[in-house]
This record gives sequence, structure tokens and C-alpha cells, in this order.
Amino acid sequence: MTGGIEHLFSETVAQIDVQFVLEVLQKTAAFGLILFITFLLSRILGISISRAVGRTSPNVTKQVRRFVSWFVWLLGILVGLNQIGLDLTILLVIVALTGITFLLAARDILASVASHEAISAYNPYKVGDWIQVGEAFGRVIDITYMDTILMTPDNETVYIPNSKITQSVVINRTTPGGIRISVPITVDKDMDLSNVEKILAEIGNELGEELAPDTKPHVRVTSMDEQGVRLALLLGINNPAKSGLISSEVRKRAKERLDKLRRKKQY
Repeated sequence: MTGGIEHLFSETVAQIDVQFVLEVLQKTAAFGLILFITFLLSRILGISISRAVGRTSPNVTKQVRRFVSWFVWLLGILVGLNQIGLDLTILLVIVALTGITFLLAARDILASVASHEAISAYNPYKVGDWIQVGEAFGRVIDITYMDTILMTPDNETVYIPNSKITQSVVINRTTPGGIRISVPITVDKDMDLSNVEKILAEIGNELGEELAPDTKPHVRVTSMDEQGVRLALLLGINNPAKSGLISSEVRKRAKERLDKLRRKKQY
């Protein structure tokens, strides 16, 4: 009788051991499969992020990939632990806090990426255009997910965050006929304006190779007071980078010829 009980007990223990081992193996296999899927998902997302954010700086791309990889692995481990029956309440709180921290840390990046999409959709400028944003003026040489990059007339590179551009007034100075510049000139109020306008128009025409096709110089009187008469020579030029040089040349020639005109008047 005693031997039969011991035999039955042994068989029961053996069955329990087999069931326990099978259950452990099942959970281990499920956990391993979840980790494998997590690995694949992490790689796929990493490649997608590199393609999407690859035009930004390598450091930004690396940081975004690292954050996403950590987040994906954390979720994968949580799902795996859930399969083996562990309480995930604390871990879910950690995941939520991690997600909030990531959003706060990456808010500037996300804002610039969203602004890039808005710029691409509305297309207020393109590579090659001359634009002004605040005090920055230059030719657009690249538009990345993070920045719009300008090359100034002084050959300085300016990086303007896309998020700032969408919140600022953007002046696109590019037109089919180049850009228009205004060169201010002040003369004495007793001078003959018709002669002054003729001189300024001649100076403008002498700059023919710098002028945009099918454009002519125009002279406008902008204001007048006791100190003198203020005029503006309006020129359409091909290369905005030369605007400062052309303005300087106009002022130089205008001074020489207006001084000559004054001397003639004295005699």
C-alpha cells in the first residue's frame, strides 16, 4: 500500500515537473520571439529615421535613432515580461515618463521637422532664391529638416531653424528679372533736378552688364526738406551678392559728377 502511494506521488511530481518545464519553455520561446521582433522593428525604424532625418547633422540623426531604439526596446521588453506574467504597472509608469521626457527634449527638433513640411507644402522659397528673414539676407543653398541654410553676400553661412522661419516674415527678393535695389542720393535743394535725374540715369545705364535683362534704371524723388532733396536710383540687378558693390559704385560716380555740376554752376 505504501509503495503504491509513493509510486503515485512520484508520477504526479513528474507530471508537474514536465508541465512546469513545458510552460517555462513556452514563455521563454514567446519572450525570445518578442525580443527578435523588437530587434527587427528597431532596425527598420532606425533605417527609416536615417532616411527621413539624414539631411540634418549626423549628431542629430544619431541622437534621434538612439532615443527611438531605446523606446522600442523598452516596449518590447515590457510586452515580453507581460507574457511571462510579471506586474507591469511600475514599468508602464516609467515608459510614460520616458515618452514625456523624450517629447520635451525633442520639441525643437519636432517643431523644425513640422515646419520643414509646411515650407515644402507652401513653397515660399526654393534653393537658389534670395530671401531675407529678420536681419539675415542671403541665397538659399539648402533646406534641411532642421534648418534653411543661407549664403550671405559676404560668403557667410547662416543656419536659420525652420521653426523660426515659419514664425517670421520671409521676404523673397528673387524675381524673374533679378532683384531690385534702391540707391539713395541726397542733393542740394537748389540744384536742377532734371540734370540730377539725367546724371543718375546715365550712371545706371553704364552698369548695363550688371543689370537684369529687360530692365532700365529709374529715378524717383523720395522726399524733400530744408536740408535737400532725396532721390533714389532703382536698379534691377542680376546678382544680389553685388548689391553693396554696385551701390558703392553708384554713389562714387554720382558724387564725382554732381560735384562737377556744382562747380559749373558756380562759374
